[in-house]
Amino acid sequence: MRWQRIARRGSDATVLVLLITGVAVSAIDLTVGLDRFSWLAQRIPQITLLGLAFFFASAVLERMTLLEGIRSDLEFLKRDLDDGVTVLNSRLDDVSRVPSEVAAVVRSTRREVPLLPLLAPATSSVLIMGTTLIHFAEHHRELLLEKSRSCSVRILLLDSSAAMRHVHFATGRLFGEEESFHRELKRSQEAMVTLAAEARQHGGDFEVRAYDIVPTANVIIVDPASPAGQVQVEFLPYRASANLRPGMLLKRQAVTVDADNLFDFFVRHYDQLWSVSRDVTR
Repeated sequence: MRWQRIARRGSDATVLVLLITGVAVSAIDLTVGLDRFSWLAQRIPQITLLGLAFFFASAVLERMTLLEGIRSDLEFLKRDLDDGVTVLNSRLDDVSRVPSEVAAVVRSTRREVPLLPLLAPATSSVLIMGTTLIHFAEHHRELLLEKSRSCSVRILLLDSSAAMRHVHFATGRLFGEEESFHRELKRSQEAMVTLAAEARQHGGDFEVRAYDIVPTANVIIVDPASPAGQVQVEFLPYRASANLRPGMLLKRQAVTVDADNLFDFFVRHYDQLWSVSRDVTR
């Protein structure tokens, strides 16, 4: 604010000088006449212009310093506001029933979270866990083949072996597809194994494993180690239609692993199931 005060005083002084000069010139002209002071009469326009120039320069400097002060105040208020918002969000996270990593809670992940925008940004890994996953093998095969050339693609699906037939029937009753579920599992596994072989022929990184437990959720994980990583979770309630299963879209909150973080929970869940599953691509 120092320059603002200097500019204001300079502006006031310039106005005062111009006023005194005008009064003096008028007095001389009225008393003795300016003809006797020809040198002064010739320089009156220059003196006036010089005074006006000082006046406008000081006024511009005053306004510039005023705007600079306003900008500094706004920046300070913005920092203060950002800090307040951060504290408020932290307090809301502490009392909220929805964890902060939940980007969206949806009634149907298949209708409300399109797969292409979810998988397309992947740069390092695509991890998918489901039951039959036949829709991936049939409708998203080109995308998975493309991603396998730049990412690690890992597929986990329910084991289709005859020894798991009782689990297939139990899971089929869960989905309301008792008769066809076993056959669809076998067809799905064969399609995924064929897709993995095709991906490897073109230099892709593609593995398929089968687990032997009753599934509780379908999970899609994209770039779990990245700050931009995402996890889509689709729960499998009793006899719920595929278009009505509730789900969540999770986002990573921090690079560090947090035991209470849903994002890290489902990533660990996938890793644990992967470690105990059977490789069916060999």
